[in-house]
Parts: sequence; structure tokens; C-alpha cells
Amino acid sequence: MVALLGDGGDARLALAGRSSILLADLLVLGAGIALAVDARLTQDPLRGSMAIAATLVAVQDAPLVVLATVDPALSSHSYRLTTGHLTTVLVVLAVLHRGRRTVTAPQRPIAGGVLLGLGALGMTLGLHALSAALEHGSGFLSTGEPFDVALMILVGVVLAVIGLQLRHSPLPAWASTRIGVGILAIFAARLWATLTAAASPPPLAVAGVAVFSALTATTAAALLRLSLEQTSDRVARYARIAAEAQAEVKQDREVAHDMRSTAAGIAAAARLLASGQVPPGPRRDALEEMVDSETARLGRTVAARPGPLAVVAVDAVVSPLVLAQEALGHRVAWTPGGHRVLARRDALVEVLVTLVTNAADHAGGQGTTVLSAAIGDRVIIVVSDDGPGIDPDIRASLFQWGAHRSRSTGQGIGLHRAHRLILEQGGTLDLVDDAGAARGTVFVITLPRAPSPAADGG
Repeated sequence: MVALLGDGGDARLALAGRSSILLADLLVLGAGIALAVDARLTQDPLRGSMAIAATLVAVQDAPLVVLATVDPALSSHSYRLTTGHLTTVLVVLAVLHRGRRTVTAPQRPIAGGVLLGLGALGMTLGLHALSAALEHGSGFLSTGEPFDVALMILVGVVLAVIGLQLRHSPLPAWASTRIGVGILAIFAARLWATLTAAASPPPLAVAGVAVFSALTATTAAALLRLSLEQTSDRVARYARIAAEAQAEVKQDREVAHDMRSTAAGIAAAARLLASGQVPPGPRRDALEEMVDSETARLGRTVAARPGPLAVVAVDAVVSPLVLAQEALGHRVAWTPGGHRVLARRDALVEVLVTLVTNAADHAGGQGTTVLSAAIGDRVIIVVSDDGPGIDPDIRASLFQWGAHRSRSTGQGIGLHRAHRLILEQGGTLDLVDDAGAARGTVFVITLPRAPSPAADGG
């Protein structure tokens, strides 16, 4: 592009310098946009103010570079210090100071930066026109005027204060250092061009502007990437917290579900004992023992003390359950088998209560049967009924949370919890299709078989 548009060696060099400065300004504008996104993401007022400052600088400077290609009198505005720069750096200082003090991020930092940049541009051009009208020079600072030298020093002092403001801000130290170096580079570049009264952009000045824009843009991009990573981490952390809270809610609902079923059995047995319908004897003793054991289990469930895996006699678990169901008016067929399993007693009781209670609720108590058998190193406990069976639409999701029949009043909690409790004990709980039965439901619990007492003694 330089070769096509230029008409001479010096002209091509000047055009190349201005083009480089214009690209640098666009890069600074991109940094402002990145900082604005970062501020919106983090609600950080300082980064929002930095977005305003970067946009201000780019909007003020880029039009001057373009105008310099049209009006040679404005050429030096793109690389030398002018009277308008003092106003610009003071505005930037005020914007950054506000960003450090306020707690609210600016809502439209890019729009604010554009407005301030256009204001600074108008002031720069106005001072240039005023200087030309009064024949007091071109508005550029020079070393021949003590007032101009004082302005140069003042601009440098304000830039140093800006660097210190950023250094003592919440910005990471690496970010404030990089921006500080960039500020130093562009000030040194423009100061050099001013001291040498360069008629075209000197390579050193172009290099200084390029260093400033590169450091500003890469710092803004790095800050944005860091904020995105932190946001991603926060989202993941909130997701974990939500999952943990959801798990706790599910756990509480599962415990409440078991408590309701257990309390109903205890209350029914207590009423039966209090009514005097059960005379003294083995059946009354067994019923009282069931009330005591279920009350103790209920207390352990509330206290969340599951207990370790131990040898559990299946008959000792099922017999009180059968009595409790009889107290509720639900007859369960059960023949003791003398089998022992490795399990958590309370968990096994809860699973059996869920299965038998479901048979009573959904099958009307028709043909509820519990039996056990040893198969190799496993023991199976079968709970079946002669009810209408499981709705085919929910068979695949039967053990998922919330799965229940369309006409069921249940919450879909019991079977989900029962399935999980058995899996935690190294066993399985399955819904079995009985090809020989026209209707009914068959659940099979499989648990590790415990050694017999004789084997333990041998």
C-alpha cells in the first residue's frame, strides 16, 4: 500500500509511519473493547474506567492520523506532543481515579470513551486553529518556549501519577507493570519527536507507539482471559454447590419417605398392642420386639448412622416386617430359609419395607410373597405380588428419581433409594419379567452370602 500511494522516499516513509500509528490506535481501541467486556463480566469499575481511557486515546488520536494525510499542517499531531495532550492525560487520570474509588462499574464504557475522545479531539483541533489564528505557532510544543517545556514536564508528571495509580490498584502487578511500560514508551516516543521537531514520524516514535499499543492490547486480552477462566471456575463451583444441595434435598426426602413408611408400621402395631386384640404370647412378644427394633432403626436413620457391613440373618429381618404388615392389614406369605447375607441391616430392612409397602399400595396386597434362596456365593430375596404389574412406560426408568405410575400418588423416591442402598452394599436390585405369570411384579434382591455358623467354627 505504501509503494502504491507514496510519491517519494520520504513520503512513503511518512505514510508508513502514519499507517503504523493508525493500526496502533485501532489496536488500542480493541483493547478498550476487551476491557469493557471484562468490566461487564467482572463488574470491576477500574477495568471499566480503563476501557473508557483506552477508547478515549484511540478516538482522539486515530482521526488526527487520518487528517494528517489530507492536511500537512496537522501531520505532527499524530506523533508529537501538543497542548491538547495535557487535557487528555488529565481526563484519563480523573477517569482512572474514579474507577479506583467507585464501587459501580460504568454501564457504557465504550460510549463514554468515544464521547470523551471526540471532546479531546475537538479541543486539540480548536487549540490548533486558535494558535494558527493568533499566529502563535501551530499548537505543537517546542523546546524553545519555557511554557511549552513546563507543559511537557507536566504531561510527564501526570503520566507518572497514572502509572502509580495503576500500580497501587487491584490490578495484578504484571498488568500494571506492562501498562506502565507502555505509557513510558509512548511518552518517550512523542517527547523524542517533539524535542527533535520531527517533520515526519520518526521510526523511534512509531516504535514507541507500537510498543504502547501492543502492551495495552495484550494486557487487556490477558485480563479478559483470566476473568473468563475465573468465571468458568465460579460457574463450576456454583454447579457443584447446587448439585450438593440437590443431593442433600434428595437425601432428606428419601429419609422422610422411609420415616413415613416406618412410622405408619410402628403406629399400627402400637394401636394393635394397645387394643388388647393380641393376647400375651409369642406373637405379642414378636410384635413388641418389632416396635422396639423399628423405633431404634428410625432413630439411627434420622441420625444418619448407617453402620458397617455385617452378617445379617434374613429371617430376623423379614419376620418383624411380616408382623408389621399384618398390623396394617396386609398379609405377607413368608417361609423362613435360614440364609445369612453380608449387608447393612437397617438398609436391608428399609429396602424390604419399600418393596412390600409398594406391593400393598399398588397391588392391593394381592398374593404378596417373600422368599429367599442361596445360589452359589449369593443369596437372593424375592418379593412378588399378583397385582397389575409395572406400567411398561416406566419400566426402563423405574429406579430413577421421580419415576412412578401415571395414576400413582407416590413421589418416585422409594425404589430409587432402595436401588441405591442395595448397590452400596455390593448387591443388586432388579425388576424381573416372569414369563409364566400373566400379571404381577417380581423384584429380586441379590446380596453376598455370609458363611454359615458351622463354616465359621470350622
